[in-house]
Amino acid sequence: MKSIFATHKLLSGIALVLFFGADLSGMIWLQSRYFELAAEKARLAREVSALRGEVISKELENSELASLPRIADVVQKMGLSYGEVPLKVLPLEEAR
Repeated sequence: MKSIFATHKLLSGIALVLFFGADLSGMIWLQSRYFELAAEKARLAREVSALRGEVISKELENSELASLPRIADVVQKMGLSYGEVPLKVLPLEEAR
């Protein structure tokens, strides 16, 4: 009878040590995973910030290209008059 209690006590001790070891390992894994996720979040925040900067730059470039003075310059370079109908290149009879 004493050997059964001794074996039970020994197995209970081993199970307790294994339980606390697994618990500590789980906590360490969770902390490691948290740091990985935090680093990934910081990287993504930097990437989002860079992309927002690119969007602002493209919006400024777009507004500059769509401005009336810029359109007037391009129209003059293409040989058109701003606000006028373009001239025909070929007469209507030759185009057929």
